[in-house]
Amino acid sequence: MHLMDAQLDRACGVLLGTATGDALGAGYEFGSAPYDGWPAMIGGGLGNFAPGEWTDDTAQAMAIALAAATGADLASSEGLDLVAAGFARWYAEGPPDVGIQTSAVLRLAGPDATAEQMTRAAQTVHEQTGKSAGNGSLMRTAPVALAYLDRPEAELVDAAMKVSALTHHGPACR
Repeated sequence: MHLMDAQLDRACGVLLGTATGDALGAGYEFGSAPYDGWPAMIGGGLGNFAPGEWTDDTAQAMAIALAAATGADLASSEGLDLVAAGFARWYAEGPPDVGIQTSAVLRLAGPDATAEQMTRAAQTVHEQTGKSAGNGSLMRTAPVALAYLDRPEAELVDAAMKVSALTHHGPACR
């Protein structure tokens, strides 16, 4: 895909805006800090983030963006393996906060999981707990959409569902 300069600027803006919004909200997640009507880059939150530091949502979105930047089709085995490897690398670094669902899947899948193994781990966690819904997979869809700007909507939807299924088996998440 070849983007014009204005499109490339907008694509960068999507990723930067997502990361900035995530960092802005990190200190407020789950009521960690009182909100007085005017947000600030306060840091803190569940992961004791530094002011301006993003959370697990952006870290996983970055893994997807990096996989997409290789030119791999995110819906392919190769592309999904790149995403899975990125998730596993990030998780192995011991991030300060990881969603319960995602953490359970990545722990079960292990540090060298392929996409197929990670997807099976997500299914296992879903079967064990009876649930796997959450906003985790939704929070990382922007890079999937960017990778499919010049593709039919059905291909974008397929890729988003497959990337989501790496950690969230529940159909509501896909």
